[in-house]
Amino acid sequence: MTNLEKRLNKEQEDKEFKQLYEEEQMKIEIANILFDLREKEGLNQTQFAKKVKKSRSSIIRMERGITEPSISMLEDIATALGKKLEIKFVDK
Repeated sequence: MTNLEKRLNKEQEDKEFKQLYEEEQMKIEIANILFDLREKEGLNQTQFAKKVKKSRSSIIRMERGITEPSISMLEDIATALGKKLEIKFVDK
């Protein structure tokens, strides 16, 4: 285990830190999903933005995890790509 992993494990004992960390992890996960989706479509950010009718800057911010897309935005993206948005609740 690296020093960073040890520190994160210790920090996660703090409930507030743990909550903030989990929120950031969710942003990163959504960012990765959107990036992978765009790559699978074979599109650059400009092409992807045009296809889903969003600004290129909003795509960049979402892919970097700077902003979280709303559910309605994710639905718009899914529809534009001929996909279905699916959201699940799973046990921790």
